[in-house]
Amino acid sequence: MAFMRATICKAALAVQLAFYLTLLPVQAASKKIDTKAEAKAFAERKCLTEGLYFEAASEGEAGMKAVAEVVIRRMQTPGYPKTICKVIYNGAPSYGCQFSFACDGARVRPRSKFVWKETWRLAGEILADPESLMAEDTTMGALRFHTIDVDPDWESDGFVETVTIGRHIFFKPAE
Repeated sequence: MAFMRATICKAALAVQLAFYLTLLPVQAASKKIDTKAEAKAFAERKCLTEGLYFEAASEGEAGMKAVAEVVIRRMQTPGYPKTICKVIYNGAPSYGCQFSFACDGARVRPRSKFVWKETWRLAGEILADPESLMAEDTTMGALRFHTIDVDPDWESDGFVETVTIGRHIFFKPAE
């Protein structure tokens, strides 16, 4: 009896899979799904998730949103790359990383599945409505940030401190 149930379940799964594989190309053609755009959107979400996770996951949603704000602001600022992935991985590894995790090996370390899923969810929300995040302006126009454990002396580069959120200090260009 158990063997028969298992066989029936396998057969049902095979039928569902065959139906799905047959229907998918028809749906794609009828909806004109742009697979390149979907792939780019997925990549941007993954890059943002990595940036938020490795830079500020321990600081909760407020810290991660502040990091996302800097990433998006850089994309909108002349002289910076125009995609999330290019902002996050700018300089890595050839001439120095903008985000330390891109060069220090953090991306290959084990991740908390729960925190990763929550960060993925937050990145999706941010990408669905980046205007709302930018309107909050919690970093007060920041284009740079660093942890409280380092002191890169950005004041000499013409940047002024705006706010500290969690363990990060944020900086904007001096006016």
